Amino acid sequence: MEENFDYEKMTAGSEEQYSDKKFKNKFTNVGGGLGKKAMQAAATLYVALRSPDMPKSNKLIVLAALGYFIMPLDVIADFLPLAGLTDDAFVILTALGKVYLSITDEMKLEAKELIEKKFNKE
Repeated sequence: MEENFDYEKMTAGSEEQYSDKKFKNKFTNVGGGLGKKAMQAAATLYVALRSPDMPKSNKLIVLAALGYFIMPLDVIADFLPLAGLTDDAFVILTALGKVYLSITDEMKLEAKELIEKKFNKE
């Protein structure tokens, strides 16, 4: 399928909604609050976004999901106990499902290493 849009133009100025620094801060601060599967999915999406192997159309899905994840005030505010991260987990897992066929084994491995590095898990 031909991608007939300009990825760079569409994402220009999106740093207010998403940046690597904001993602890493949220990822570290949230810790296990999202649950293991959602944290693994978030790490996988992060790695996929940075990969040149991920199709640009899928990067837009990933960028939107990660942007939603780092926003502190969304449908359910993140600071609310128990329910605060539920919508974030849903968005992350849904985005992963949409782009899953484009995720390589190398991306999965890099995401696993990212989780282990951040949370000292084996």
